[in-house]
Amino acid sequence: MRILLPCLLFICFSFSALANTPSPEGLWLTQNKRSVIKIERCDLGLCGKIHWIIEGGMQYDAKNPDESRRNAPMCGLQILWGFDKKSDSKWTGGRIYKADDGDVYKSNLSMQGYDALKVRGYVGLSLFGKTQLWQRVQADSYPPCKP
Repeated sequence: MRILLPCLLFICFSFSALANTPSPEGLWLTQNKRSVIKIERCDLGLCGKIHWIIEGGMQYDAKNPDESRRNAPMCGLQILWGFDKKSDSKWTGGRIYKADDGDVYKSNLSMQGYDALKVRGYVGLSLFGKTQLWQRVQADSYPPCKP
């Protein structure tokens, strides 16, 4: 009994801590407030697609290096993929597509509490990159766009 009780307490506290670990899955308003990205699990780890675009925002993937895709709608476009969980708050090894210039960058995600997500895009080493802070939002405030 002396061994069983501490083991049960440890298991209960472990599951409680896991339940409180924030996940990047959900809806995120980008730093420039021009789009909302829906992040969810997919075959490529964590992925993110454009869920909402500001009125008057970029409607087509006009800067895509593949000319045949330049008329593809931005709505629903996958811009994040390939993230693997490294720790409770970090996902690494992913890619981010920057539609403004048509380039793909390496990327990492890091939860900053429940409502903030640090998104780092870079070339080569993470040292050579740019970070944005995205804010978690609710679906009723940002209805899905229609392609």
